[in-house]
Parts: sequence; structure tokens; C-alpha cells
Amino acid sequence: MNALHRRPERRNRKIGTAASGYGQSNKMTIPNSRLDRFGLESRYQERVEPASVERVRIGDADIAILFEESRPGFTYGCTPKDVVHLLSRVPDGHCDLIDLIIFRQPTQKQSQLHSVWGSMLYLATIGDRTGTAIILEAQEAGRSRQWKRKISLETQAEFQRLRDDGHLIVESKRGFTITPTEETIRNTILYRTLLHELGHWQQFEREALDDTTALSDDPDVACDLYFAKPSVEREQFAHRYAAEVGDLLRRKGAIPFERRS
Repeated sequence: MNALHRRPERRNRKIGTAASGYGQSNKMTIPNSRLDRFGLESRYQERVEPASVERVRIGDADIAILFEESRPGFTYGCTPKDVVHLLSRVPDGHCDLIDLIIFRQPTQKQSQLHSVWGSMLYLATIGDRTGTAIILEAQEAGRSRQWKRKISLETQAEFQRLRDDGHLIVESKRGFTITPTEETIRNTILYRTLLHELGHWQQFEREALDDTTALSDDPDVACDLYFAKPSVEREQFAHRYAAEVGDLLRRKGAIPFERRS
């Protein structure tokens, strides 16, 4: 081949692929922030339009429950009264840091790209309400989720937890198909996710706020040390907390319980 007519780019197998940037300009992403009506940036988890707001007292905690209506086919698996009933039975003082509990309906894009059972925010702003928050996200009952066969140790542990929650799991050559129902969504969100997020607050209180157990005598340093911990380590603490408190409540006969409307 004449050197003058060589086309070196033909040797690059990445041309036309994501590795060369192809398709990156129209890749689906979730906008993480935008300006709200006050001109302040908000995270997408804070974009909630509650149909109802209820204030409840659990121990010494004064908590606002914001409930956003779920779309057809979606469910939380539990009600605000279910959440209050469960939290009123956890060990005394474990809810003291919670200001907001939010029932949130994710958008279709969020359900597809970043589906989660729940989350927690150290500082959330919902309209004119500001405080610490536990968020419970609506799930689509009957919508199957595909899991690859090759998964990490952490994902394997979560897979087993989903199996223990009762989700229908079908194995194939390519991986696993997990199909949630109304009942199994309730098991995961009410009896595990809620306690898991509460476990995050317990660790934060012990290691950053409690003078006797904090990671440092200086509150600012203690907070920095807490947030410097690997996320995997914080997740493991929350999983242990949810398992231990869940087992305690089951031994007492406190869970499971009938739906409270």
C-alpha cells in the first residue's frame, strides 16, 4: 500500500465505540442538582412534592413524615403508620437524630439508572423544611431486575439478603432475574432498609457526636474521620445494625406485623 494513502485511523479499533467518546454526548444521566425556587442548588433526592405531611413523636424525636403519592404500578410496601409503629419499637434514643422521613417516588430515569430501596441525607432541604432525613423510595412491583452471574462479595451478600426477604429469584445461564412483589418490597423497605438507614445514623452519632465514643475530642476532626472511612465500611456497619435490631424485634414478636393504614 502506498504510504501516501495510508489511513492510520483504520487501525484504531476504538473508533465508533464508547472508548473513543462515541455516544457520550447523549448518554442518559441523572442531573444531580438544579436551582430551586429559592435560587439554591438541590439534589434530585430533595425534589419531592408531598401529598401529605404528618408530624409524629417517637421518644424524644419530633419527626415530619413527607409522603409523595406513588405512580400506578409502584408501591412503598408500607405506610407512614407502619414506619412509626416500627420505629417506636427500636431501642430508646435510636431515632433522636432523625428530622424527616420521606416517602419518595423516583422518576422513570432514576428507576432505570439508579434504583435504590432507600437512602439517608445528613442535611436535606425539602421546601421550607431542613434537617436530617431517611428516604424510602417507591418500587415497581412485578418489574424484573437482571443481575450478572459474576458479582462482587458485597453484591453477593446483598443478593442473599434479597433472597431472605422472599424475592422471586430465577437463575439462568447469563445470571439471575429478581422479581419483587408487594409483600417482598414491604419486607425489604420496612424491615431492612429503614433499619439500615437508621444504622448509618447510629454510627454517625457514636463516632462523630458522642463525647465518650467519638473518633476525636475535636468534633470537626471526628466528623472528618467518620466521613474519611471507606463507604464499604459504613455500609457493613449499617447492615450489621439492621440485622441485629431486626433479629431483636423478631424475637420479641414485634415484626412482622399487619399493614397499618
